[in-house]
Amino acid sequence: MLISFLIPVLVTAVGTFLLFKLKFFFLLHPIKTVKKFIAAVKDRDSRRSLTLALAGTLGVGNIFGVAAGIMVGGAGSVLWLFISSIFSMIIKYSETLLVFDSPTEKGGMASAVKSIFSRVGGLLSPIYALLTAILSLLMGSAMQSSAAASVASETLSLSPGFAALLLLILLLPSVVGNGKKIENITEIIIPLTTIIYIFMCFCVIFLNFSKIPSVISLIFSSAFSTRSATGGAVSSVSFLAIKEGFARGILSNEAGAGTSALGHSRSRGRAPQVAGLFGMCEVFFDTTLLCTLTALVILLSAENISDYSTPMSLVTAAFTNTLGDFSGYVLLVLIFSFAYSTIICWYCYGSECTRLYFPALKPLFTPCFFVFVLISGYISSVFLLSATDVILLCMSMITLSAILKKSNRIAELSRK
Repeated sequence: MLISFLIPVLVTAVGTFLLFKLKFFFLLHPIKTVKKFIAAVKDRDSRRSLTLALAGTLGVGNIFGVAAGIMVGGAGSVLWLFISSIFSMIIKYSETLLVFDSPTEKGGMASAVKSIFSRVGGLLSPIYALLTAILSLLMGSAMQSSAAASVASETLSLSPGFAALLLLILLLPSVVGNGKKIENITEIIIPLTTIIYIFMCFCVIFLNFSKIPSVISLIFSSAFSTRSATGGAVSSVSFLAIKEGFARGILSNEAGAGTSALGHSRSRGRAPQVAGLFGMCEVFFDTTLLCTLTALVILLSAENISDYSTPMSLVTAAFTNTLGDFSGYVLLVLIFSFAYSTIICWYCYGSECTRLYFPALKPLFTPCFFVFVLISGYISSVFLLSATDVILLCMSMITLSAILKKSNRIAELSRK
């Protein structure tokens, strides 16, 4: 779909501009950047806001999205996915910095655009908040619930409806409460599931260590392939690799949409440029680390990728081929946990935007959110993907315009 390709193009273009504007600071001074982050992450409130933001991006997209990208774009998409994270980092840094530099403490990017765009900010602010609330129902609720139910259905032979109902029952104690309660849950789930998943990935990589040189060679050769099925100057293979790599990476971490700034802004006791480092770190864990590890596991352990019909079957085979059948059940629990934390995080985002900008609709938001969890298995995946792409594009256009308008301010704060 053209829209899903437009977002990576916009993020890459704006990201390139910012890299030069900010003089590649995090690439040229990595030690200084890491030291600043470590000093800031010692604060518990900062860690909690980071795990909440990570809960919104660490989901099934990091696992099955990468598998889908490899199935379509080949091994070369992994290199372009990794490269896309550089542009995503600088975008996340900038959007989080702008939110912390705004005079309003709550509302994330929705509140920030009101002060950034003096003339039309009053109109853009509620529009952005409305888009966030709708996105929480579609991508945060229905899409994640559908993916989790699908995994449970294929692994445990549960009906999608029963799996969705089970998920809803588990969600009720988490979402019936305030944002602090959700932060407490994500503070436990995200580090634990991430550590277990990374450990499993490293086990697969270690046990297939002898294949690493050939896989690395395959990634680079596929990424820069010169073969062309049509005889044109640009290879269809390499184009698909670039398209899938950038699309899967950027759509996984949602760089440009500005959504995760809602999570980061729950802890305001930080300088804007330090808060920006947390946004950058979010992309590192989401895309640079987890997506890359998932890709390596697939390429090292799953043979004949074209034989698999779904991303789910490909990822499961990649782990079970090396670690045995038991790893498939562990993977199920991890995916369910990722989806669970993502859902409650997006509930927090949608609930806050509704409460701040549409208070009359606040009593309706929670029931609607639960309904979308229940009916997720009956909503067309094509509709979900298409609607999500349109909403993300609209939000990205607002956020990226704000970043460009305030690029001088971003550069000024980054020099401090």
